[in-house]
Amino acid sequence: LLEGSRVKFIGSATIGFDHIDTDYCNSRGIEWVNAPGCNSGAVQQWVASALLQISKSKEISLEGKVLGVVGVGNVGRKIVDVGLAFGMKVLCCDPPRKREEHLADFVDLKTIAQQSDFITFHVPLAFSGIDATNHLVDSALIDTFKHNVVIINSSRGEVIETQSLIDAINHKKITATALDVWENEPNIKNELLSLVTIATPHIAGYSVEGKVNGTRMVVDALSKFFNLGIHPWISAQNPTNKKELLINPMSTIDAISQTYDIVSDDANFRSSSNHFERYRSNYTLRREFSGFKVKGVEGNLAKSLLKLGFEVNNR
Repeated sequence: LLEGSRVKFIGSATIGFDHIDTDYCNSRGIEWVNAPGCNSGAVQQWVASALLQISKSKEISLEGKVLGVVGVGNVGRKIVDVGLAFGMKVLCCDPPRKREEHLADFVDLKTIAQQSDFITFHVPLAFSGIDATNHLVDSALIDTFKHNVVIINSSRGEVIETQSLIDAINHKKITATALDVWENEPNIKNELLSLVTIATPHIAGYSVEGKVNGTRMVVDALSKFFNLGIHPWISAQNPTNKKELLINPMSTIDAISQTYDIVSDDANFRSSSNHFERYRSNYTLRREFSGFKVKGVEGNLAKSLLKLGFEVNNR
């Protein structure tokens, strides 16, 4: 696609960049940028909502359970906060960070598999190297899972080998599954769709804030590269300037539940799963936690909501 073109800059307002041939770009001096972390708040909201819905539908208490977070970057860090807010014990697994930052409290994937009641994945898709993530979850790893584990994936579909997941669910090895990403999107396997507890079509990061952040980051990089003089990019009509209002939520769970109805997304997707891309293209962007102002709370509840990104104002 790029051979012989005059392209000098490629910008993708997404956290992923596996759709860009970065080696080719680097060899030809083509600048490429993505927007790491732009929609981390939206994914945080999706995972929190998935945890709460699974807890409710399967009658599983979250408090005291072990949450294994695989990939503790822009998104994973926020998922750690979610786990702690729910009273869970959190285990962190991120081999590159552990090596580079000498993080003694980070554990390996084997430990995550053996000790976690819930496992959530937030890794990039890599097909080679010591940190390859393609089919990171296969039958061999699943065999080491605790019985009745809950699996959540909002990173890349190829991180989990589909048939291995299907077999594990059918054999009651996995008690619940929440998937936002699928192998071979948009041509997903209907057998897997019928088995998972929560299913959405790669929209975990689809928030107003995420879209604005991604756009801003790419426009800033574009302006800097071509010296356009429009850095930083700020719009007076920025929709994130207006906050939705929550008044007197009774708990952290109550506040989170009021921000997003993941059950509706699940039901709507299942009714139109053959139109995967159309659903994504016409998705109504939601507001993430930072898009809400909370009134009427104080003390530990206020601190908890602030930690998750809510704006708290008692006046």
